[in-house]
Amino acid sequence: MADMIGTYLSGFLIVACFSYLFKENRAFTYAEHLYIGFAAAQAIILGWSNIRQLGIQPLLKGRIVMLIPLVLGLLLYARYRKPVAYLSRLPLAFMMGAAAGVTITGVVDAQLITQVKATMLPMTSVKNVLMVLGTASTLAFFLFIPLGKKAGHVGTANGFGVGRFVQNFGRATIMIAFGSSYGYTVMARLSYLVARLQFLFGRIIPLIPN
Repeated sequence: MADMIGTYLSGFLIVACFSYLFKENRAFTYAEHLYIGFAAAQAIILGWSNIRQLGIQPLLKGRIVMLIPLVLGLLLYARYRKPVAYLSRLPLAFMMGAAAGVTITGVVDAQLITQVKATMLPMTSVKNVLMVLGTASTLAFFLFIPLGKKAGHVGTANGFGVGRFVQNFGRATIMIAFGSSYGYTVMARLSYLVARLQFLFGRIIPLIPN
């Protein structure tokens, strides 16, 4: 019984969300508010569960060092008391410093070192040649090709030299990358839509045979 109620409630909420495609209405507003409420409740429960499992329970088992994150977390709420509001800056400074350190190291590794390694390929296949030339021409398009009317006149006087070729090849590589990224995004969204339609017409309205 509970499963059936949950199934039909899910179907109603899906239809309420899709109703926004026609115009904004109260059904969509109720579904939106319900979604936000459940998301907020889940975040609160998950946060408390993390505090209990990662902070309080280890502290009760004798790990005194867990007092540091617990105290810093409590100091975040000092901003609501004016006499001690300045204490909230301590955990904020620690969080920003830790986040900056993790982000910088991750960005340098993921967006610089890993990308350079992935581009250093042996020129033994057409795929590797296109990868190396595409990356080099894209970088040259942004960094080394001058802007303006003379951008394509590097190499010859009629505009069909090396500069024009590198510029066009880099632009084509960028367009292909943007197109593939857009196509991947559209396919991902369509997969979500297909899953919801299969749920509606497979379990709520049995038009699709199992």
